[in-house]
Amino acid sequence: MQNSKASFDALVIGGGPAGLSAAMALGRACRTVALFDSQEYRNEGVTMMHNVICHDGENPDNYRDTAAKEILDKYDTITLIKTKIIGAKHITAGARPRFEVTNNEGVIWSGRKLILASGTREIFPNIKGYKELWGNGIVHCLFCDGYEKRGGHVGILGLQSMKELTFTLMSFLLAREGVTVFTNGVSSVTDNDAQKARQIAEARGARFDHRVIESLSENPDGEGVRIQFREGGYQNVRMLLSTPTAINRAADLISSLGLETETGPNGYVICKSPMHETSLHGCFVAGDTSTPAKIVSVAQATGSLAGIGAAMQLAMDDASGSE
Repeated sequence: MQNSKASFDALVIGGGPAGLSAAMALGRACRTVALFDSQEYRNEGVTMMHNVICHDGENPDNYRDTAAKEILDKYDTITLIKTKIIGAKHITAGARPRFEVTNNEGVIWSGRKLILASGTREIFPNIKGYKELWGNGIVHCLFCDGYEKRGGHVGILGLQSMKELTFTLMSFLLAREGVTVFTNGVSSVTDNDAQKARQIAEARGARFDHRVIESLSENPDGEGVRIQFREGGYQNVRMLLSTPTAINRAADLISSLGLETETGPNGYVICKSPMHETSLHGCFVAGDTSTPAKIVSVAQATGSLAGIGAAMQLAMDDASGSE
């Protein structure tokens, strides 16, 4: 356990691709970094990640472990701390403004710069079996998992808005046995946006099934998902495409720091510079925390930008004698 108020050049919250990339960039600038990893990940339970050059099909746990080991072995200014940060403050009193973060045991770490790369988590619908099949039959992104499940019957859960329509239309190229939208009992919608999405999907050739879903389970007859209906009967699909609402894991920290965010339930932090600085000077953001593009390569890129931005700002501060 670190001593109370251990001080670093930068504090990075999040041990995924974004946080690891940010820490590496700062390490290459010979800056001291505390990298906090809560060991809570959005892709828990997923056995393979895709659409990542040189790592396509790799287990995400292995990817993170290998990346962390390589970084720690090479950059001796980086310290990995496996703990969950629950509090963050911007301290302006005194000659040197700084950030302080606290874990659930009350230990405090101090840093001149702060990078939030803690990612998001999904709010799953109240359907039995959904959580267990998340990332293993239930697909949220065709670029991430769709290709491996091509060739069968594709199911779409909900289709409640136009933002869900693009993946629905893309799924036709992956479906050999057709596309069905399962509305889970919502047979009609009054929202114009949702109506238009359903009309376009139907015109493209999608079927609609309005039965209420009782449960989801692995297909016992083969790969994919079995959808059991409340009234009886079931439907097997090769994959079930679903995009639940995602919220920031660091929502409390973001709120306490007063960062400017997008409106809506996702609460993405708004970047005020190309280097992903937030509305609070010295605080940067990376990965899913700042973008709806939940892709490993995007997380890596934004993490590098945030780390480089923090390192450049530290150099300027040193030159001017400010913090």
